[in-house]
Amino acid sequence: MQILNLKPFSKQELIEGLKKTFPQYKIQTSFGALQVRTSGFTLTGNVKVDANPETGKISTKTQLDSGIFLILYFPIGIYVMLKKEKIKRLENEVIEGIKKILEENS
Repeated sequence: MQILNLKPFSKQELIEGLKKTFPQYKIQTSFGALQVRTSGFTLTGNVKVDANPETGKISTKTQLDSGIFLILYFPIGIYVMLKKEKIKRLENEVIEGIKKILEENS
């Protein structure tokens, strides 16, 4: 989990910026959740973005942050832990993209 504190922003502006910055990823906005995903459903290719535009607070969440999930589903947990570097790299890429998007537009 990573947390950013930025100036207030427009959520629509963030979503459009993510789509332009990451054309290779799928940006999902269904059910109020904002996610950056690699193609298809994968445990290692998903970063959830919790954004509060009014306060400028953004946090990210990956499967590595779900410790209970990793323990309960041991075989899946082992797989996720083996892919730890890939997950962190994607999360860092998303964080850098968000910073770039919101700093350019402020």
